[in-house]
Amino acid sequence: MLRINIALAALLLLLTQACSIPPKAKGPNSKPFVVLKLDDLWQEDGLVHAGWQQVVDFLNKEKVTGTIGLVCESLEKDDPAYFDWIRQRQQEGYEIWHHGYCHCRSTVEGVEIREFRGADYAAQMKHLKNAQDLASEKLGITLRSFGAPYNSTDEFTAQALAQIPDIKVWMYKETQAPTDKFVIQRIAEVNIEYPVHIPDLEKLKAGYEQFKDEPILVIQGHPRSWVEEPKRFETFKQIVHFLKAEGVRFTTPYAYYQLQQASGQ
Repeated sequence: MLRINIALAALLLLLTQACSIPPKAKGPNSKPFVVLKLDDLWQEDGLVHAGWQQVVDFLNKEKVTGTIGLVCESLEKDDPAYFDWIRQRQQEGYEIWHHGYCHCRSTVEGVEIREFRGADYAAQMKHLKNAQDLASEKLGITLRSFGAPYNSTDEFTAQALAQIPDIKVWMYKETQAPTDKFVIQRIAEVNIEYPVHIPDLEKLKAGYEQFKDEPILVIQGHPRSWVEEPKRFETFKQIVHFLKAEGVRFTTPYAYYQLQQASGQ
């Protein structure tokens, strides 16, 4: 009888331990989170580009969460309709993220200087802070995620970002400089566009098949480039339909960061 009781106690202990496995401990077949990293929102002749509007209309219809990379120089000139359009997107669940102040580049003595690669610390700090301040003052939005124009950064970017505690997430960090930000790396094989501006469903499928066991995939696109050639937008729609059929979990960078913080990761 004693042996039976010991065996039953051991069995109960194993069952208790099995039931206490936290939800985050999932198997390798869990579907990944996907961030639609959509770049380059700015005013054009006082209007939101038609490419952005058609993407938003489509994603809303599909009940898919997207993100909007805001070039914040576009907030310098007061435009209530433009500002309201951005705020409405945030209310719908889109994350408005920091895509630089000017999305600019120049050439100095034959060397290309990009907004966050090649510019000195003071210049990068100024642009990061100006963009953050404009979003707060004009929109009432605190930008929580950063993705550099051209995905180009250097060690000064990391140093400057360290001075902006409101920014928590850094997408597509390429420099080796240390950072206190939550980094979501780029997986070049999984993307919307191949090459830039041209969506490609088959290449997306191939990349997804290879990396679908990753916890999160951040895929980049440029809605302004999908208007003149309607096939590009149709391909983007096919990509979204494919990912929905796969059962991925669409999210935003900051929401994913918060999830990881809550789970202790």
